[in-house]
Amino acid sequence: MEKTKVIQLTESDCWAVDYLIRHTWKDDEGPSGVAKGLLIKVFSLLKEFEAGSRSPTLPVALTERECWCIDFNIRHDLTMGHEPVGKHILLQVFGLILEFQNEQATEDSLRGVNFIHRPATNNLDTPYGDSTDH
Repeated sequence: MEKTKVIQLTESDCWAVDYLIRHTWKDDEGPSGVAKGLLIKVFSLLKEFEAGSRSPTLPVALTERECWCIDFNIRHDLTMGHEPVGKHILLQVFGLILEFQNEQATEDSLRGVNFIHRPATNNLDTPYGDSTDH
């Protein structure tokens, strides 16, 4: 299962994602299939807003692939009514992409580190536990 990270979307943000992602999904498991899962998440938020959610924003957990899908399809100058939703969505998504990339870079660099391994011992007289090997 892919890692996810959470952002907060307004109702206008959700409608923008629906409007611009809807045409991209295909009924397959390839890279373009990521949009279908994203749309399902957005549909659930829209249903909550329609049901009368009192919150101005709702959380959505996105994978890195979903973040890139949003980045590819949402323009920074997109407005819904008079709201600058494109910039609002993208700035949040950029933050998540940077977090995903930083975590990956950290994992990659830790794989390259050779830790000094010292044998376990009960003898506390020497750093390596065996006082007879000097």
